[in-house]
Amino acid sequence: MATVTTSRNIGSLCRELEKLTCDLRTLSQGSRPSEQDLQACPLLDRWSFGFLPAPCLLGAISHHPIFGARPHIHTSELVLIDPDKRWARTWSKFYRLGKQVVPEIENV
Repeated sequence: MATVTTSRNIGSLCRELEKLTCDLRTLSQGSRPSEQDLQACPLLDRWSFGFLPAPCLLGAISHHPIFGARPHIHTSELVLIDPDKRWARTWSKFYRLGKQVVPEIENV
């Protein structure tokens, strides 16, 4: 069984991505949310832009369609991983997993 890297299960992740895809298609066709639709949405007040760190994988890559082979890369956001079956799915693609490096914990 694959491990989900977030608190969501696979079914809810699929539903969220399908809704996002539908919304993006609608927006790409020139449609915008109606005032009535927006009134039903939560209000985010005193907002600003932020950065939300997302889990990803780090490692050496080979056979990447864009990067080829490089000694150090980071993937896009990690969505699913099954280390036992040696695969991971990021936002952009599947990866085969080789050896895992377990970081050493420094004595404090």
